[in-house]
Amino acid sequence: MSLGFLFAMSLPALVVALFVLAVVERFVRRKKKGTPLSTAGIGELGATFEAGKRQELEFRKEERQRRDEEGDGAPPRSRVDLDGGTAVLKVPTQRTSRSR
Repeated sequence: MSLGFLFAMSLPALVVALFVLAVVERFVRRKKKGTPLSTAGIGELGATFEAGKRQELEFRKEERQRRDEEGDGAPPRSRVDLDGGTAVLKVPTQRTSRSR
């Protein structure tokens, strides 16, 4: 086996490859959205050696998949229309309860 083959199959070679990929992506992907491939690779490499990193990556993945929509919660009491420059506020009425 040659020394080049042993380096290519080692962990430092993976780190060097991820670094080169990060540099290439920096210049190729100027303003594109999304997670760069090198960032995902470095995160997975870190998860291999850190016990809590795997749970952190899974939590982030779940948070990205959840949607927070306005209609999912309780009925809105007020609305703000930024384009129209108006705001409608609805004050809830207080109920008086008699306990007997």
